[in-house]
Amino acid sequence: MNISTKGDYALRGLAFMAEAQKKDEKKAVTIKEICSKEDISHRYLENIFVNLRKAGIVRSSKGGYGGFKLAKNPAKIRVLDILTAVEIKKTPSRCLADAKVCRKAGNCSIRNIWMNMHESNNRYLSRVTLATLIKAKKATA
Repeated sequence: MNISTKGDYALRGLAFMAEAQKKDEKKAVTIKEICSKEDISHRYLENIFVNLRKAGIVRSSKGGYGGFKLAKNPAKIRVLDILTAVEIKKTPSRCLADAKVCRKAGNCSIRNIWMNMHESNNRYLSRVTLATLIKAKKATA
């Protein structure tokens, strides 16, 4: 998977939310709060959070106390699911996404390398959760 700023910002925003909700689980976090703390473009993060909401990772509410909340416990939110929700390129090479782009895809040792790397990355990312990210962040702080 190619990780763009969308993936990076989604992880940073969700980690901020998880920490805020750990202090007060009823608190909804606004895009404005995340952008201010994480130095991210408001419009860009709004678009990312639309995808996170569609994927069931966050819930949104409107009104004076509106904002976003995590849809489930951070220990249940896998990094793979977050990245899958926001990233456009889900594979490290075009031929993995669509074997038709290369006439040699059916018998290509290079494609096999990309496939093994992709599968290994996905196994790892499916084991890492939002809770893992928060623990790692605190350990480096």
